[in-house]
Amino acid sequence: MNESDFRQAISQFASGVTVVTAWAGGRSFGMTLSAMTSLSLEPPALLICVNRKVPTEQAITASGVFAVNVLADYQERLARKFAKPADDKFDGVDVEYTRHGVPLVRGALGHFECTVRERMSGGSHSIFIGHVDAARVYDRRPLVYHGAGFGDFNGRVRSAIPVPDHVPPPTGVGAFFSS
Repeated sequence: MNESDFRQAISQFASGVTVVTAWAGGRSFGMTLSAMTSLSLEPPALLICVNRKVPTEQAITASGVFAVNVLADYQERLARKFAKPADDKFDGVDVEYTRHGVPLVRGALGHFECTVRERMSGGSHSIFIGHVDAARVYDRRPLVYHGAGFGDFNGRVRSAIPVPDHVPPPTGVGAFFSS
């Protein structure tokens, strides 16, 4: 199978959209990522797959910590911003920081703060298993990626969903978990 056929086929798998962030060498790193999944409840763990050529992978490897920011349905602009190479992807992005200095994107649907427990090679990517040290969820709707485009959980195309210029305040914080 060639790469083009694989890309076309895998694009039919709908997924949530995340921005994975890290802190290393005195600066913040981040990238849009859909290759994230829950791995274990006991202990709480998740798995992310990150291309070894991107600076965020190198930052996670160096620091041993990362965060997964699950984007809300109105955060398509952030998904696009973090999907492109740039010197300072965080310029103009509202963030708070974990105790390890890892940026968390405000207004997200949820956050997972993780410590790397294992790193493996998987083709062109590094597979990180992260122990979830803390997780927060908010009462928001998810941004969904399908068929090389963004939408919402009801399958509406992005242009049909209003995108606010500001981050609405959290409503009904669902939960805060810490292990």
